Amino acid sequence: MSKQTCPEGQDPLGDLEWIPADARVAALFDLGDPGVDEAAAELARASATTPGMPVVAALGLGFLGTQLQILRRHLADAALTPRELLLLHDPAGAVVWIVRVRCDLAVLQAALARAWGVTSRTTVAGPIAEPDSGRAFPHDVVFLADDRLALVPAGAGGKLRRWLEGQAAPPELGTRRSETPGQALSRLEAAPIRVVLAGRGLLAGDAASAPRTLRAWPDRVALDAPPP
Repeated sequence: MSKQTCPEGQDPLGDLEWIPADARVAALFDLGDPGVDEAAAELARASATTPGMPVVAALGLGFLGTQLQILRRHLADAALTPRELLLLHDPAGAVVWIVRVRCDLAVLQAALARAWGVTSRTTVAGPIAEPDSGRAFPHDVVFLADDRLALVPAGAGGKLRRWLEGQAAPPELGTRRSETPGQALSRLEAAPIRVVLAGRGLLAGDAASAPRTLRAWPDRVALDAPPP
């Protein structure tokens, strides 16, 4: 009997307002855009060299090109072909990658076990897959609502599930924003990469403030700029 695989598809992430309000970084990658890899390399370069670039950009995006290549390799190993990829940083800086995969859960879990060397189990909070002993896969895999799949640092699946599902502690007093990262990301015009930077550290000496936005193409990065 042949092994079942998930159907090929170009699944966008859909609504983004579920993104936690205290995310430090939210970046949406259009994997269907042929320039997305070059845009990631340009964004990584610009985050460290562009005058006026928020401090958190250099900290969170400096290795983006390499990170994106690794994630795309993982997705290809599992024969997953999402249209969009979302990068989030939690308030402590933990890196979370999210895609949407419309697939039977058991079929998906079996495919990930073969490709990534992870074993799935069901917890009270929901299903999770963890790296097998002796395998080098660096992520826990958290199965979320609405067919979303989150890759989080190994060992942090339970904690980051609570954050992603809105069960973590609320932001500190005095950090309320008029616009959430998800809302800010949704309003940005199309680009291979769209980024929202939020929270403290946007600029040297800044307190918490409204999110800053970036968009990246292979040849340029626009900071809080109107569409070209």
